[in-house]
Amino acid sequence: MIKLQSFRERAFRIKIRTKLFLLILVAGMACLTLFRYLWHEKWAVYYFLSENLPSNIRILPVVDEDFWRKLEEEALNYEIPDSEDDKEAVKAIEPFFSLADEYTSIAIYGLEDGLYRASCFPEMMLWSEPFNTFYQMAYRWIDEDVNQVHERAVKFKNGYAMVMIYFYHSSFFLVPYAVFCLFFCVFLFLAVVLFFVGKKLNHIVRLEQAVLQMSSGDLTTAVPKAGGDEIGVLALELDKLRLTLHENFLQEQEAHKSNRELITALSHDLRTPLTILKGYLEILNLNRNPQLEAEYIGRCLKKADDLKEMTDRMFEYALVFDEAADLAGEPDIAMLPVSFFLDGLREHADFLRLAGFKVELCFPEEENLCAGCAAAAEETMVKRVLNNLFSNIIKYADKKEAVSIEVLAEEVLVISVKNRIKDPDGENSHMERTQIGLKSVRSMMDKMNGELYLQMEERIFMAKLRFCMEGGDLLRFS
Repeated sequence: MIKLQSFRERAFRIKIRTKLFLLILVAGMACLTLFRYLWHEKWAVYYFLSENLPSNIRILPVVDEDFWRKLEEEALNYEIPDSEDDKEAVKAIEPFFSLADEYTSIAIYGLEDGLYRASCFPEMMLWSEPFNTFYQMAYRWIDEDVNQVHERAVKFKNGYAMVMIYFYHSSFFLVPYAVFCLFFCVFLFLAVVLFFVGKKLNHIVRLEQAVLQMSSGDLTTAVPKAGGDEIGVLALELDKLRLTLHENFLQEQEAHKSNRELITALSHDLRTPLTILKGYLEILNLNRNPQLEAEYIGRCLKKADDLKEMTDRMFEYALVFDEAADLAGEPDIAMLPVSFFLDGLREHADFLRLAGFKVELCFPEEENLCAGCAAAAEETMVKRVLNNLFSNIIKYADKKEAVSIEVLAEEVLVISVKNRIKDPDGENSHMERTQIGLKSVRSMMDKMNGELYLQMEERIFMAKLRFCMEGGDLLRFS
């Protein structure tokens, strides 16, 4: 059963040209066999028609029953020419040949020397093309018993001669029958081949309709299957393309929907702090309450910080979901010295200290670490990665715990940043953690053939960045 199924699968995947070749071969042999069978059964067909057709319809001309008697009686009235060159004698015996009808040929030969004397050709054999061609073609398949050749010694006025009689009456039926058999078998052969070609063309037409449906925006209608040959593979791959396009379209719709919802919500939220900020500034401009000026300025700064935070979130979100702005194109990867990474980390560490964080730097053997070492990365992307990473620390890290920054460089460059997450019930607990910055970091690391590893256990957050170093391979995190 398994072997049979395997054979069917292999037969199902045969190439079109192989199928067409096998079809032509099998159909040709079958039609040739059918033609020979029909021709072999020609007399059975003739007798069947003779018995079932009305008597007034003549299927096959017949020889006159008195032909031989009339031939022998009429021959006594004519002399045998001495040779075929005796024109007068040949012309004198021509009335003798009037006994032959249009399907009969008579030839006279010398009885003793066997030399040709005179003859008449049947009118049927003298018909114009294409009947004569069809006759000659059919005559090649006539059996010996169908030729009806008769040889007889007949007495003429001046002696005996050998008379050869050829009856071609059977050709009245055989020629049309041969043409019918030929055209029927050729038609059957072409019908089988054209049916196969038409079936494949129908598959192509259906594929064309499927492509037109896809181009018009219909990505839900499945592409019809078309077997296992080249057209079938094309239909299968086209259906996979349809599914991929449909999935991408849905994802794009979802992304745009989320983007619109976020922008709509943030746009609404922006109106309130802007209104309050404008009110405070108008009060300060009027200088009505000088004693409250410092308080109003503090409130204005607080609202300005709120506006900056919301606009930053909108911008980061657009960078993640807008393909036109999200790291478009391939980055220009170069070998950057390790000192470049260390300088960026020190700069962000100083900013964290100014923001009130405790920072622990762990750069072991810094002189050896920087000497001639380089990692594959893109300078602008590295800066953006560090900005996003440390921006999350400022937003979500607990200032009571130190932020640990560690660098290791062996076969790969590893930058580890670890901090404790602030109490979710504490200050700024209302802030939504969408992890947009981390999504952007992961996308940029993938672009640079690097890797981002994130781990969070019991409010301890750790992020590891891995960059390929010169001569080293990137080892994936377990």
